[in-house]
Amino acid sequence: MPWIDRAVAWTFRRWLLIVNGFFGVYAGLPWLSPWLKANGHPLAGEIIFRIYTPLCHQRPERSFCFCGYQVAFCHRCTSFYGGLFIAGVLFSFVRRWIRPASLRFGAFLLLPLALDAGSHMINDVLNLGWRGGGDDVGSLNFWLRMITGALAALAVLLVVYPRLDRELPAQAPLIGHPPVNSPGS
Repeated sequence: MPWIDRAVAWTFRRWLLIVNGFFGVYAGLPWLSPWLKANGHPLAGEIIFRIYTPLCHQRPERSFCFCGYQVAFCHRCTSFYGGLFIAGVLFSFVRRWIRPASLRFGAFLLLPLALDAGSHMINDVLNLGWRGGGDDVGSLNFWLRMITGALAALAVLLVVYPRLDRELPAQAPLIGHPPVNSPGS
């Protein structure tokens, strides 16, 4: 079997380890940025911060501070990507017992995110003043961002992860083998 087929088969069998590793790094690097800045490595911290700039709005009032510096992504991204990492690790222990949730249920879990993020976007663009009460940690807006980010991570976990866990390892032994023609074709 060619090396590429072996690599793809290995990836399919270990998909969860790879995904959890990715989200662990992706959710952790924004917290490394302020730590680096606070510990005498401002350029390295700024590079990490700038890498996340096209991936998140990074509004200071909607972001955590760590070591006196802004974390490289917002509250909602922290909740979503951190939630994906934590839920993925937990999924690795209970994967045998979790069946895929319906797409309808996943959409239901994403609805609060769509409403909250949509209302924020409309409010920010048109300056309507809908979102009074501030953005401080502990405010209603903060909790809405954290909860909707966590619900979106839960939707991915319940809808996508069980399907990947069922399909990818099942495909691993078939990689590199020609498809078998079905009768009548």
